[in-house]
Amino acid sequence: MRFNLCELFYSSKFFCQFFLQNLFPTFANLGRFCYPVAMPSRKFVVLAMLVKGFSSIVVQTILIRELLIVFYGNELTFGVILSTWLLSGAVGASLIANSFRGEPVRAACFLQLFLSAAAPLALVLIRASKSLLHIPFGEAFQLGHIVGITAGAIAFVAMADGAMFNIGFRLVSLLKEENGSSVAKLYLWESLGLIAGGITFTFVLLSLLNPFAIILLVSAINLLCANLLLFKEKNRLIRAVFGGLLLASICLWFSSQEFQDATLRLQWQKKNMVANKNSVYGNIAALREQNQYTIFYDGIPAVSIPSPETYFTEDFIHLPLLSKPKAKNVLFIGTAIGGLLKETLKYPIQKAVYVEIDPVFVKVIQSLHDPATEEELNSPKVHIAYTDGRDFLKNTQDKFDVVFVNAGLPTSLGINRYYTKEFFQEVKSALADGGIAVFKTWGSLAYLTNELRRINAVVLKTLSGVFTDVRTIPGDGFNMFIASGAGQDLNPYTMAMNLKQYGIETYLINQGYLQLRLQKPYLDWFLNNIEDELKKTDANEDLKPTGLYEGLSLYYAQFSKKIPKLFGGFKKIGPKTILLNIFIFFFIWRLVLSRSRTNLLSFDFTILTTGLYGMAIQLIALFLFQSLLGYLFAWLAVLTTSFMAGTSLGALYANGNIKKFGDIKKLAAIEAALPILTTILALTIILIFKYNLLPTAAAKWLFSLISICAGLLVGLELPIVFELTLKTTNPWRRESSKIAGLYYCLDLTGACAGAILTPLILIPSCGIVTTMLILLFIKITNARFIFSFSQR
Repeated sequence: MRFNLCELFYSSKFFCQFFLQNLFPTFANLGRFCYPVAMPSRKFVVLAMLVKGFSSIVVQTILIRELLIVFYGNELTFGVILSTWLLSGAVGASLIANSFRGEPVRAACFLQLFLSAAAPLALVLIRASKSLLHIPFGEAFQLGHIVGITAGAIAFVAMADGAMFNIGFRLVSLLKEENGSSVAKLYLWESLGLIAGGITFTFVLLSLLNPFAIILLVSAINLLCANLLLFKEKNRLIRAVFGGLLLASICLWFSSQEFQDATLRLQWQKKNMVANKNSVYGNIAALREQNQYTIFYDGIPAVSIPSPETYFTEDFIHLPLLSKPKAKNVLFIGTAIGGLLKETLKYPIQKAVYVEIDPVFVKVIQSLHDPATEEELNSPKVHIAYTDGRDFLKNTQDKFDVVFVNAGLPTSLGINRYYTKEFFQEVKSALADGGIAVFKTWGSLAYLTNELRRINAVVLKTLSGVFTDVRTIPGDGFNMFIASGAGQDLNPYTMAMNLKQYGIETYLINQGYLQLRLQKPYLDWFLNNIEDELKKTDANEDLKPTGLYEGLSLYYAQFSKKIPKLFGGFKKIGPKTILLNIFIFFFIWRLVLSRSRTNLLSFDFTILTTGLYGMAIQLIALFLFQSLLGYLFAWLAVLTTSFMAGTSLGALYANGNIKKFGDIKKLAAIEAALPILTTILALTIILIFKYNLLPTAAAKWLFSLISICAGLLVGLELPIVFELTLKTTNPWRRESSKIAGLYYCLDLTGACAGAILTPLILIPSCGIVTTMLILLFIKITNARFIFSFSQR
């Protein structure tokens, strides 16, 4: 059965309309005429908002991790996932919350019940998505599938989460707290829950429980909270139903391992899975077919044992080492298990250092008890360093004769960081005199597509800017680049003599094969094909990752013609074009504001741009972390928690000084000052990493400061703008719960725009630093408008 996105869209549209208008509010309104609703105590209201924040961060992080595994995650899919969550949250805070006409206590309980059911179902849908869409094993999702699955899996969860903020405000209003301070308290309570959830998930839950057990635990906590809110409920039927559901959720939790195993079988399409482990860095799965094991890292094949791909393994090791047969110290960055170490040990080396950041990855492979793998790992010459490859290069005192970089196609910032100019400089500094570094990327000896030409041109141009001698060996499936600071001798006759002299046994390598692989016509054909691209392309850098978008274009070109064109279009948009459009927009916006009789439009735009700025800066912090450190998976919840810590600090400060800040001029000052501070902080962190001014263990915590500053702006401005709005005489802005819902909706809508524009347009066309300066310009210009119109 063919999956038709149009049919899905229209059927989903009809379902959503019916759901929003009829089904969703039903329970909240149930029984409101039969029994009066008793207001729960204040501590239970506070608990409800704390649980909202806790549930939001835990469920969001789990679903994002699972989606990234299924989608072979990268920054494109991350932007789609995040924007879907935020947009759905905005819908929940406005449309769904306003559809509840009953008492807020029952509405809050229903939302917690709905989240308790929707979160586990979302996890099931994500893992079953390939089977449901009949996508063959190993094939990537097309963009339409990515959007559809993301929306189906997380939209309803996020809508319930967004609606809870609005309903929470109504609960607070029943406590006779209805001003800017009440919004600040809501943000504070929610943020404290987010902080607790982020810390607990990262440092406790992830290591103790499987994802399904964590999701079911969150469901049980929400149902417990709902029962506490209904403590004074006079409708015994409602209390009995919620009590029974709580007991049922606890029983389900004890069966979480069965759910975990069943859904994993769906995810891997009934393949013979022999291991599946989650580490703080990623997901590792091992599949068995007859006597062959394939180990996947975050859904992407990483190692095949005990029979690796001979063509790649022998070429990648022997072509470089036969030109340097007396090499003593060898370094591997990237995957080395599964044949590469074995082939290297055939040479008279003294030490082979294998850098691997994730110990769980090695443990999973060791658990398979493959004799060949055990032999290479147990060799006294092999040393495993459990650390990040780039961090190892910065801190090692050793010099290496050969450095092998076996990274995959740069389809994420975590991989792209092993193809940048900065990384190549780090490799060069670790080479001994006359040492060589070996890299690879996709290739073909038959035909180079546009995408293949561009990715090879980026890698070759970046390497040539660092190393004085770069030799290219074109091949079928992959191209090799051997770089050195000195001249190299890739003479096939000399290499064949070394092969014989050292008695190295191989399956493919011999004199005839070496002459074939190193013949000049192949090299001339390759260089002629990429000549034009070499002139046009930019070097790949940490802060302007051109290689990432070329890698994504090449990867998705296998399955879709639209996505490579999409990236090609984004690349043509330069900083000048973006700035020109921003200037035009602000010129028109100034004219609109000058004709407005109130400051309400200015308030709306401030909240919208604050949401955009906060999310864009948060993404920049995440991308900087991934580019410079490479293990964002491990710190995703920590950085998100830092953002919410900033939000809670801003809300707490606004809560205690709401009267003091009830001035438009002070709003303008905050609008300009915090973005300036954030930009200076981010640029300082970039310099710290560039010049290695702090140890990595300490420097990585600085990224949390960027997130805190971005969150601080959001936490301060929402309650201040809310208080200023209450002072207006506009009749449409007198109902406080709707004002809170509107501003929360605008905040999430702006954040959604930031989640889409930042990774897809701003960073590809401008780079990270220029993107930060453009965002700063937007906020400073808006601050100037706020200040100028405050004089009226």
